[in-house]
Amino acid sequence: MIFKENRSIRIRVSALIVENGEILLIAHKKGNKVYWLTPGGGVDYGETLPAALQRELKEELGVDIEVGDIAFICDTIEPSHKRHILHVFFHCSTCSRDYSIGAEKRLFSYNFFSSSGLSDIILFPSVTDEIREYLEAGSIRENYFQKKWMPL
Repeated sequence: MIFKENRSIRIRVSALIVENGEILLIAHKKGNKVYWLTPGGGVDYGETLPAALQRELKEELGVDIEVGDIAFICDTIEPSHKRHILHVFFHCSTCSRDYSIGAEKRLFSYNFFSSSGLSDIILFPSVTDEIREYLEAGSIRENYFQKKWMPL
């Protein structure tokens, strides 16, 4: 499908950081709703994907990271086609474990979650099954997939 309007795709990079069998997630708050994401954010024009991810983790959690290979990629497209996000997930490790929440208003908290703990949270995009597989196997079978848009 080709859209008649000239819209851009937002590229979001995400860090998959696992410690003691648990994945690091960061909570955002919008109104009175809290939702979780893998740490990361948008890529600026002229910025490499690893550089964007390093910048985002410094801004969101105050940590320096080492960015590894791409773990997987997924698309989410809003049903009315107003937004399209390409999520690129990287294997990452932290250079220190001195996490602190950044100053952005939407940042709410961070935590490490086990595979079973993922059932109790709202995760954007809806990659809960893929994160469980990643925690259990260290990788996932599919490198690319599409996910349904999740309204907040």
